[in-house]
Amino acid sequence: MNHNETLQPVLDFIDENISGEINLGMIAEKAGYSVYHFGRIFSSAIGLTVMSYVTWRKLQYALYDLTSGTKVIDVAMKYGFETHAGFTRAFINWFGFPPSLCRLRLTVAPPTKPTVNALRTKFKGGYTMHPHIVELTPFAAVGYPTRHKAKNVNENTNASVFWDEIELDYGTILTKLYNVFTKSKHFEICMCYDIDESTGEFTYLMGRGIDDPADLVALQPDMTKMDIAGGLYAIFSTPPVADSFIQTAQDTWNEIFLHWLPQSEFEYDDSRRDFSYHDFRDHGWYFGGKLQIDICIPIRQREEEMRKSQLRASL
Repeated sequence: MNHNETLQPVLDFIDENISGEINLGMIAEKAGYSVYHFGRIFSSAIGLTVMSYVTWRKLQYALYDLTSGTKVIDVAMKYGFETHAGFTRAFINWFGFPPSLCRLRLTVAPPTKPTVNALRTKFKGGYTMHPHIVELTPFAAVGYPTRHKAKNVNENTNASVFWDEIELDYGTILTKLYNVFTKSKHFEICMCYDIDESTGEFTYLMGRGIDDPADLVALQPDMTKMDIAGGLYAIFSTPPVADSFIQTAQDTWNEIFLHWLPQSEFEYDDSRRDFSYHDFRDHGWYFGGKLQIDICIPIRQREEEMRKSQLRASL
């Protein structure tokens, strides 16, 4: 049975009251059904329970506010979460990463009007982005970190997009690093860290990757060594493009955080750092001169998935 005509006004009602208190009783009354019957209709059509959908929708609006620069605690209060911790737990449960990552990782448009068919596809159809899941061996990056403040923090994502934003002499820096460290293979690491949520300030590192420990004896006093912890990572390669990988990097970050992580069995492991990985592919040596980089996300299995794995192993 097609319940689109019944459910669309309900979806609109939820959006119109998104920052207020919404409960199952008032939604069922709006639809003209009993709580029990409406709950069955909604779950069957959308793929979520009614209140799970309400939480998800509130978090969609919260996500936009966070990427626009609103503080986490203010967003939590606006959408009816009683505590900062409760909001953070709900956010991680849905998206697989903490709200603190939003400001410099994502570019998010305001939520658009939901439709029954689009939601059915989203929650019942799955998502098909396929990264490489690998156990990385620890290594180091050496470079010259600098402190910056993003002009429009909601319009920028991770380190890759700052190549055009930050006025650094990349050629001179990289030439010096490659002349000093000659034993490791050719690759660079870019990352943002020590992000100040209230000001948009962050530290940016573009460093020479070091995978041969013998190189480290050449470390100079004015250089900073950043250790990259090993462990489980999801590696996403950006599509090969001509001229610049900036936009594809930004698009890939959005796809990771808005689609892949929320629907995967993993969550972001904030005890380690994410980074972008640049090798000969970003110099146009492959793909007919087109450019490509990798975005590397530290992950761990979600607690529920871990419990399922442990249970299967015990049988």
